[in-house]
This record gives sequence, C-alpha cells and structure tokens, in this order.
Amino acid sequence: MAARAWDWLDGFPALDLVNTVKRVGWQEREQLEDPADLDSWLDVAALPAPRPASVDEEDLRALRALRDPALRLLHARLGRGEWLPADVKAINAHVLAAPELVLLGEHPRETVRHPLGIHSVMTRLLAGLAAEVRDATQRCDLAFCDAPGCGLVFYRRRTNQSWCGAACGNRVRVARHQAG
Repeated sequence: MAARAWDWLDGFPALDLVNTVKRVGWQEREQLEDPADLDSWLDVAALPAPRPASVDEEDLRALRALRDPALRLLHARLGRGEWLPADVKAINAHVLAAPELVLLGEHPRETVRHPLGIHSVMTRLLAGLAAEVRDATQRCDLAFCDAPGCGLVFYRRRTNQSWCGAACGNRVRVARHQAG
C-alpha cells in the first residue's frame, strides 16, 4: 500500500488531528486505517509532544478515542452538531491523564512544557492533543470548509474567508457556474 498523502496538514495540532477524517464527496472517510497510517501521520503532523517510537493497534484506538469527540466538539462549536457532555468529559480526561505546566520560553511565542509526573509518551501526546482541542474550541477564527469534497476544519486567515484554500473556492465557483 502506498503511503498516504498528508498534504492538507496546516501545522495546528487540533486541526491536524480532527482532519484525519476526510470528506470524499459528501461521505466522511477514515484516514487512519491502521498503525502504519498513524505512524506516517505522526511523522508529519504538528505535534504538541514527542511521538512514540512505534505505534500499534492499541495506540490507533487511543488516538481515535480522542479524535472522534474532538471532531464532534469542533463541529458543534461551528454549529454543525451538538455539544455533548460525554465529548467534553473525554477531552478533559485526556488532558488530566498527563497534566503539565506550560511556561514562557526564552523567545517570543515560545513555551516550555514540564510534565507533572511520569507518563508514557503516548499518554503525553494524547494529553497535548486534547489540550490543543480545548484551546481550538475557544478560537473565534475556527471555521469549516463546506466546499464539495473538502470538509476540513481550519482557522480563517481573513474574517471573510469561507473556504480553507483557493482550490476549494474554485470548486465552489465552478459548481455554482455549472448549476446556474
């Protein structure tokens, strides 16, 4: 099997996580089908903590157990679903599984993370991703690209931005032209 292309990665951990569910047409498709996919994604995604040296089925299940409620919460934040207490509980449980202090770094926009206690690398990674999801739910520039075949969650670069990128905007304009 050829390695997946992760060309949509945006460098924001919460978005890189939830966008591992990709819309093809109007159907959502899982992009992390096996541990090899997870391993490949971990190699290129923006991560808030070190990645495990290797991953297995259990790690894949654990990541999906975080990603699925994260996706529902970000969609709910955008008015595309319901804000469920069980999803909030799942995100908070991951954050609490490996608490850390986040301090200012020596350079602007730099932080230094200090774990409180000893936790596995995967637990720390999931906690960091959950914290990023928590923070993403608070951002006013969070958006959903509803272009045909896209469905990515993204941060707007401009207040009037409707799609995640130029290609999606072009697809919407072509679809409008063909329909009209």
